Amino acid sequence: MNRNTQRLNRYLSLAASVSRRVADEMVRNGRVTVGGVPVLDPGTLWDPSTQEVRLDGRTLVPVQEEKIYIMLYKPDNVVTTMKDREGRKTAPSLIGELSSRVFPVGRLDFHTTGLLLLTNDGEFAYRLTHPRFGVEKTYIAKLQSVPRPAELNVLRRGVAIEGKMTTPAQINFIEKKAGKAWVMMRIAEGRYHQVRKMFEAIGHRVTKLRRVAIGPLELSGVEPGEWRYLTSKEVREMNDYMDRRAVEVAGQKPPADVPRPPKRFETPADRGKRKVIKQSINEAARKKEIEKEKAAAAAKAGERKGPRQPKPSWKRGAKHPGKKSPPKAPRKFGKR
Repeated sequence: MNRNTQRLNRYLSLAASVSRRVADEMVRNGRVTVGGVPVLDPGTLWDPSTQEVRLDGRTLVPVQEEKIYIMLYKPDNVVTTMKDREGRKTAPSLIGELSSRVFPVGRLDFHTTGLLLLTNDGEFAYRLTHPRFGVEKTYIAKLQSVPRPAELNVLRRGVAIEGKMTTPAQINFIEKKAGKAWVMMRIAEGRYHQVRKMFEAIGHRVTKLRRVAIGPLELSGVEPGEWRYLTSKEVREMNDYMDRRAVEVAGQKPPADVPRPPKRFETPADRGKRKVIKQSINEAARKKEIEKEKAAAAAKAGERKGPRQPKPSWKRGAKHPGKKSPPKAPRKFGKR
């Protein structure tokens, strides 16, 4: 995309001082020409340096909108959309009213803090977010456990996430304390929850995540919830960096898809073997269940019967001291 190109409806909105919706209707109604040719698509790209836009036959005077570039330190519990249906606080609401409407470049998760850029420069935002420019983002992650060097090497080589390999990441171990670890990661991709998923792939959960840099631009001069304008030097350095990265990424191979194992077809012999194994497992489980039932029944019977208690003295016919029992009569044997 040429840096000088603009969307026709956006240009009309600024030049004719109308809303974007009204500008779309102007184009669709055939009232607008670009370079003398009628255009019916409001999203048409055109080059102000070589083409002329007319509305109802009248030339529109080009309007130079002031470009705004903002660094925001996004705090926790803030979404990076312009509006939120759930009523949560949004990143643009932290900026307030400006001379021109700005929008977030890319996204940070709801619980991810750190550097977020906002601008009204669509070309700048496009270059920052499109994969072919490979803009690197740097994060500091707090992990619930301490990863081993071999596990971090897996991330340095690339790890499979949802069937696709990640590009190699730059990893620096910062410190460990009380069973937790702080690790710095730099990646040139922007998949959904990518940093968290990469650490989960090696068995470690991210409890805190902060973005501290985008390319050469580092988070500085602001506290959580605060913002500042980028300097002209910072904007120039970012554009130069993106030009270099576009050349570097063009010479790299894209990450390979993770091959899936071929589907194995089950033969009749396999089905028979699987059936025998399943029966054996069921029989063993049933046998174990029977043994449990017998043991429970025995325990219950023992509790009901209880231990044998000695007979009370009154039932045994206790002998009184000093008193002799009468002698038993001799037993006679023989016929009656």
